[in-house]
Amino acid sequence: MLGIKEAVECLNSSGVVAIPTETVYGLAAKVTNLQAIQEVFSLKRRPYDNPLIVHISSLEQLGEISKPLSQIELSIINKFWPGPLTLILRRKKKVLDAVTAGLETVAVRMPNHSLCLDLLQRTGPLVAPSANLSGTPSPTKKEHVQNDFGPSFPILDGGACTIGLESTVITCRANNLSRTRKNESVYSKTPSHSDIIIYRPGAISEQLLSEFGTVEYYSASQAKQDNARSKPILPSPGLKYRHYAPKARVQWFSSFDQLGAVTETRIVLLLDKTQVVNQAQAVQGSITSQELVQSFHLVDCEGSWERFGQLLYDTFRVADIENYTHVFVQDIRQSNTTSSLKDALINRIDKAISGQ
Repeated sequence: MLGIKEAVECLNSSGVVAIPTETVYGLAAKVTNLQAIQEVFSLKRRPYDNPLIVHISSLEQLGEISKPLSQIELSIINKFWPGPLTLILRRKKKVLDAVTAGLETVAVRMPNHSLCLDLLQRTGPLVAPSANLSGTPSPTKKEHVQNDFGPSFPILDGGACTIGLESTVITCRANNLSRTRKNESVYSKTPSHSDIIIYRPGAISEQLLSEFGTVEYYSASQAKQDNARSKPILPSPGLKYRHYAPKARVQWFSSFDQLGAVTETRIVLLLDKTQVVNQAQAVQGSITSQELVQSFHLVDCEGSWERFGQLLYDTFRVADIENYTHVFVQDIRQSNTTSSLKDALINRIDKAISGQ
């Protein structure tokens, strides 16, 4: 583990450090240091056409990265920064292509974590994609980082992440026609007419963003094809490659018949055990809370959406460490309760189920 002074020294010496945020731990490098950025890609085994998110501690630092902002961008920043929201903004030319995957836009956020902000004030802007091997569940504890990169990897320990899900990623209407360096449109010929496009849902929900205009979710049909590579040109991190999934098979849990049909080891993540026990008693007539705990590795969030978000990736990682073959996740799509995290959780679980 590193103290903050050691973390600053390492980053200023072209090093890479795992840093805490309120969302997930990030693998940080100086935004101006190409050697360190390349090391981030190498450590994560991350494809170079997947853009990175730049982390900042102030609007002055934002001015080093981004061109002048539109009024809607300023309003959203004033409302949600520091916080779990990433904006796709027009980049300044000096931002390295390695950061943006060659796009004329750059992803930026200001994390809501005091230790991380202190670090950023001392180092300046940092790139910090999730501190995990690409394709594995994102890390929400220092132990997760150590599992992927070894016990001696340099980590600035900020405790467990309070949200546990990656930031919401958006762009605003002024940037809906972002260009690649070859002046090809990132989008189809018919651009969106919404004020805000959500590329990745997170704790800042569609409902919260709707205060600032019309909102829609990004659709893969909006991507323009890169004919030279036979691949779509995608404008945001997290759109192209497999994410979030453990080795264990992930399934929505909605009936006890599912559990009875699986003889291998299994782990069950529940938003609210009480609802599940009541359902089981209605269907089977005899199962008790104690029997449920004894029968399966049970993770109960006691009705807390925040706890559910904090434990999702941890549950995925426990499943792999303990060699569970199945992860059953309570089907929150059917829940009558609401949370700003609901869409983000459904998104991550669906991706883990599909392996995309």
